[in-house]
Amino acid sequence: MPTPLKTLAALLLLSGCATPPPPPRVEQLSNAELDRRLQLATHRAPGVVFGAIWRDGTTVLRAAGRADLRAGRDVTPAIPFAWFSLTKLFTATAVLQLSEQGRLDLDAPVSQYLPGIRLRRDGQEATVRQLLAHTSGLRNPLPVTWIHLAGEAGPGLDEMIRRRVGSAPKLASVPGTKSAYSNLGYLLLGRIIERVSGLPYQTYVEEHVLAPLGCHASGFAVPGDRATAYQKKWTFTGLAARWMVGRRFIGGTVDGYWELRPFTVDGAPYGGLSGPAEDLLRFGLMILREGEGEQGRVLSPASVRMMLQATPTRDGQPTSVGLAWHLGSIDGEPCFMHDGGGGGYRAELRIYPNRGCAVAVLANETSFSTRELARVVVR
Repeated sequence: MPTPLKTLAALLLLSGCATPPPPPRVEQLSNAELDRRLQLATHRAPGVVFGAIWRDGTTVLRAAGRADLRAGRDVTPAIPFAWFSLTKLFTATAVLQLSEQGRLDLDAPVSQYLPGIRLRRDGQEATVRQLLAHTSGLRNPLPVTWIHLAGEAGPGLDEMIRRRVGSAPKLASVPGTKSAYSNLGYLLLGRIIERVSGLPYQTYVEEHVLAPLGCHASGFAVPGDRATAYQKKWTFTGLAARWMVGRRFIGGTVDGYWELRPFTVDGAPYGGLSGPAEDLLRFGLMILREGEGEQGRVLSPASVRMMLQATPTRDGQPTSVGLAWHLGSIDGEPCFMHDGGGGGYRAELRIYPNRGCAVAVLANETSFSTRELARVVVR
């Protein structure tokens, strides 16, 4: 069992949970004001990228700061960042594709596709849909140490499930009765994709989700030009990073930051993708266009609507989660959102349906808040 101090440290380090409540309004800025905001943001992270796209394809991309402080490499809109939990949106998309094809029943129990795993409490067994909507009852152990250096062989998906889930995990709540975020559910969804499609999870997502989206600069391998990960050194979170993550992941210090060596997560389906802001915007545009990707249809309009509808509990109580997406509003204006982050990165994608606009924000510092920039639209 983790000590209370370790748990607190991990909570401060960890991202990949529901996006905090949004600020009170969406701001429309000029390009000049956006550039000024981005320059100010570089006081909180070495590099920041902002992107926005409209349903008609009009795109704004801006960047400020450094992708690598030691090398003096500037951030550009084309620089890849780790997306961490934004990967869940792509995993959910793959599951819905298989459902559309009649190969997977969203309301079937998980054990139908993973016979060795039983998610049951009080006579109720979790379904695939409940994994997608974070209502399965699975707990959310802190994944701070679920990483390995780039170039090393991390544990396979079966091994991760064996270690982190087991065959009959103790559920925190009866399936379908409570919304509670869990990375474990998306590990299981990744394995379900493999069992149903007959392809490795990464291969399926690359061929059937990333390719039709036109996301050719994104993937599960760590790109050599990815922005370097940083953590502010003289903060509680920074000190916790060295303690929780381990010295071998820290490459040194520069300008008051811990510099993290290139790494990736154990368990790709919950957080393994990296890519540039433009590819996140391509995903957002697919949602705005009801499933039509840049290079082919990704989802049906019905599946997109299903992703964006609040999932009720078993007794009909509303939740603020669709299928992967978190649902919210800003001053009465609806928005759909998901964030991600952890060791050295932050990422967020938002959809503003009434404006026909998607916004993406990326930064290379663990504790950077994407919220202020994610409520900006520029055209």
